[in-house]
Amino acid sequence: MDHLEPQIVGLERALMVNAKTLDRLTKELTEAKKKQADSSLSADKKTFLKVQIPKLEKEIKTTKGKCVTLLEAEELDPRGEWFLLAKKLCKK
Repeated sequence: MDHLEPQIVGLERALMVNAKTLDRLTKELTEAKKKQADSSLSADKKTFLKVQIPKLEKEIKTTKGKCVTLLEAEELDPRGEWFLLAKKLCKK
């Protein structure tokens, strides 16, 4: 990390963590749904995915709620990379 690079702290950091988590969870859910529809997948894996998909959906809902709360904060820069990513992900 370059010493001239700005450090992300406080609300910006919390938003970054939640936006990255939401992005990852959304991708995992999409992949899990694709795999579940795959006919070549074993029954055991399909059963595992049946259990995991609701968990992922619940975690996405919780993380979206956190992001929405953080997006409403006055201290965040609306032009920031993580602000824009979180805003985009919360619209889905």
